[in-house]
Amino acid sequence: MVKGPTEAESTTVMFVDIVDYTKITSQLSREEFNYLHDVFDNISLPIFSKYSGRVVKKIGDAFMVTFKSPTNAVLCGIALQESFQEYNLNKKTALPLKIKVAIHTGEVIIRGNDVYGDAVNVTARIESIAKQGDVVFSEDIYKTMNKNEIDIVYLGQHKFKGLKQPLKIFRVKKVIDKLIQKKKEKKLKRKRIFKFIKKLILKIILLLFLSAFIYGTIYFYKNLF
Repeated sequence: MVKGPTEAESTTVMFVDIVDYTKITSQLSREEFNYLHDVFDNISLPIFSKYSGRVVKKIGDAFMVTFKSPTNAVLCGIALQESFQEYNLNKKTALPLKIKVAIHTGEVIIRGNDVYGDAVNVTARIESIAKQGDVVFSEDIYKTMNKNEIDIVYLGQHKFKGLKQPLKIFRVKKVIDKLIQKKKEKKLKRKRIFKFIKKLILKIILLLFLSAFIYGTIYFYKNLF
């Protein structure tokens, strides 16, 4: 079937995958399977739209999305991880869903609504080394993005199958680390407030005790003489 004329352009490609998808879905009922995909779609799609991402296709457990802005793509990846981490940290969550995000920019071939080319293949290779909670990306993304908006960690050079040269890979500072740190800071703040209130109550009790003691002593000596 003819899909229409092809055209080439430079674009940023993102892959978003569910971690351990095969293992998870093998243990699910059909209802739970549908629920998992509903959660995946309902969290992801509005975030893609917010950062001007175009969903090229969804293949099983993965979204393929393109962006005109590398910075928007990385910010989108961060927003995705934050949203899924918040969903997973909710005590009411019955089915945790962990994802990994890979991003690369380069020339692609657009044919109909689909996208092909080296940039797509390289993004898929980068995705293979991503771990849960990761937003990983290539040096090409690093060079063209706004680095002032994002905390970045350099992961070194990696060799990939089918690529002649190793690629320098970068990662956004772990989103889960930030969320856990925020929770720890809130917990510590509550502890400090509780400790302050406890000390204040003890001081008030001590002050009342001393006041009663002084008043009692004065009253005693006044009656004694």
